Formats: sequence, C-alpha cells, structure tokens
Amino acid sequence: MNYKAIILSAILGISTPAIIDMAIPNQAMAVQKFDYPAGSFSDKDWEVNLAFNNNSYYYYGENRNSNSSINLSGAVASGTKQRQVYTWNNNGMKYQVTWKPSDPNFIRVQVTQPNGKLILNRVLKAVKN
Repeated sequence: MNYKAIILSAILGISTPAIIDMAIPNQAMAVQKFDYPAGSFSDKDWEVNLAFNNNSYYYYGENRNSNSSINLSGAVASGTKQRQVYTWNNNGMKYQVTWKPSDPNFIRVQVTQPNGKLILNRVLKAVKN
C-alpha cells in the first residue's frame, strides 16, 4: 500500500481522486510538472491532437488515408523536463508521444503492439491555425 499517497490525500482532503492516483501513479502529478505539448500535429498520413483537460491528458490520433482513429485519455508522463514522454496504454497497445520543449513544433509518435513490435514511428509537425 502506498502510505505516502494516503497521507497526502488526507492532508489535501482528496478522497476519490487519490484512489485513481494510486492506481496510476505519475499520471496527474507528472503531467503537471511538465509543459506538455497541446494542439494538432500532423504529416501527410497522420494527425494527432493533444489536450489537457479535467486533470487528464488526451490523445486523438487519426490515419488520414483510412480515416481510422483512436481517442485515449490518462497518459503516464516520464522522461525529463528536456525530453518529455507521454504514454497511453490501450489494452496492451502503447501510444507514446515524445516532446522536447526546446523544439516545441514537433512531436515523435510511436505505437507499439503488446508483443513489443513498433508499428508506427513518425515525427509530426505542429499545425498552425
């Protein structure tokens, strides 16, 4: 049992969100300490939209050729302040965005199958409105 999380929850007066934070450590707290990427990023084949809302980080990815898409929430943040990594897990499929705040107009998107096989590895550019 994570006693630090329970004590912190009691101090902050948070009950239900603390249970969620214990189940997925680093999720909300790690995202808040980073300057996460937001907005639309794309190339000729793929578009990814990223947003932070209601204490959760959202990923919407679309294949422009097939019009297939996926919508995920609740990323786990890792990496460093200089090279931030956000990972969403969808039944073993890992959707990962890597971002460097020093190069804010680009993200690297990787999708890995449950067996570890990398099936997508693209650098996407920010879409300017």
